[in-house]
Amino acid sequence: MKLLSLSAILLIGVLSHSNAYALNDDIKKEAQISANNQQIDMGKSIAIYKGNVRITQGSIEIIADYLKVFNHGRRGEEVMVFSGEPAKFSQTMDDGTRISAQAKDIRFERATNLMILTQEVIVSWGETTATGDAFNYDIKKRILNASGDLKNDEQVTTILKPKSDEK
Repeated sequence: MKLLSLSAILLIGVLSHSNAYALNDDIKKEAQISANNQQIDMGKSIAIYKGNVRITQGSIEIIADYLKVFNHGRRGEEVMVFSGEPAKFSQTMDDGTRISAQAKDIRFERATNLMILTQEVIVSWGETTATGDAFNYDIKKRILNASGDLKNDEQVTTILKPKSDEK
C-alpha cells in the first residue's frame, strides 16, 4: 500500500508546497489514490492506474481516466502522466479561491518541477480564465507559459472580469 500512495503524495506535496498561497494543511494530510485498476511493474519502476482515477489530499483533487507513473518509488525522479476527457486538477487557496486546470494530458516532471498541460487546456483561478493548446508551469519559479494551437491558427485567450460595483 505504501508504494501505491507514494507517487501521489510526492506529486501533491510538491504542488501544494510550492505555492505559498495554497492551503497550508494540504501537504500534512494523507493522500489517497483510487482507481478501477492498479498495476505496478516493480522491475521497470512503473505504476499504472486505470479507470476513474482519483487522487485526493486535503483540498487537492486530481481526476483522470488514466495515470502512468515512471520511476515509481524513486523519490524526486517521478514523471507522472495523467490523461482524460479531460484530466482535472483543483486546489483551494488560503483566501478560499479555488484554482483549477483541465486538459486531455497533464505531465508532471518532479525532478524539474515542471507541469505540462496539453490539448484543450483551461486554467481558472478566481474569476480569471485562460485557454490554449499547451501550458507549461514551472512550479518552483512560478512561471506559466501558454501557447495556442498554431496548426489551427488559435491563440491563447485570457478573460479578466471587471471589478464588481458592490456597495
